[in-house]
Amino acid sequence: MISEFPLLVFTTLAGLAAGSYTMSAFFPVGQGSKRPWLFPLVCLVLLAAGLLCLPAHLEHPERMLIALSNPSAMIAQEAYWSIGFGIVLLADVVLSKAKGASPRALRIVGAVAGLGLACVMANAYFVSSAIVPWASWETFPLFIVGDLAMGAAFCALFERGLYEKTAFAAGTAVLGLLTCCAAVAEAVRFAGLGLGAAPFVVGAVVALAGAVCAALAGKGKLPAKAAGALVFACLLAAVVVSRYAFYAVGGM
Repeated sequence: MISEFPLLVFTTLAGLAAGSYTMSAFFPVGQGSKRPWLFPLVCLVLLAAGLLCLPAHLEHPERMLIALSNPSAMIAQEAYWSIGFGIVLLADVVLSKAKGASPRALRIVGAVAGLGLACVMANAYFVSSAIVPWASWETFPLFIVGDLAMGAAFCALFERGLYEKTAFAAGTAVLGLLTCCAAVAEAVRFAGLGLGAAPFVVGAVVALAGAVCAALAGKGKLPAKAAGALVFACLLAAVVVSRYAFYAVGGM
């Protein structure tokens, strides 16, 4: 297991929550269902589970409190944005449970917070000048686009009929394609540094498969129910494989 495994779990789970909630601002999820609170609750649980792994990255987890007192520390910024995002998610759960729906304005604020968290997580590695492979522009699309891609696919698991909307199917396919391109870009960079690039190639192929499935679902050539699980599985796997390779150099 790589030494940066806690960070992999944190950015994957928190990134999934951030990407999903951000996309839900454009394509409402669960608002007309009997359990409109379920989607924000799941996002909140994913974020909380990811946050539990954040202190584990430190040799002494108790130092997390010290880190939080330093606003310039990237781990503190990730925590700040996570807390703000979590408050919005909690408000959504409460309002959806009490009133049957949450205000669209709240979803928009949550989308901004979620996207901000994704950007902060990416920037945390971009500014890590001590690890050359991370300090590059390719880091941003690897994290931000990856979060939005798997987030879009995750939304479709909660809202039936999303793939029947041309804009959603096309958008998810494009995000899958961009995830593929981000993995290829990282593969080129890592190969140029003499590092292993094979996992990124695998991630790119799997992401491309997810993009193709989303496009086929949008054209009615793939059952929406099957497409939902298949696209999500492909994009999640693509992100995890690519990020595992990304983090693997951290302990070198």
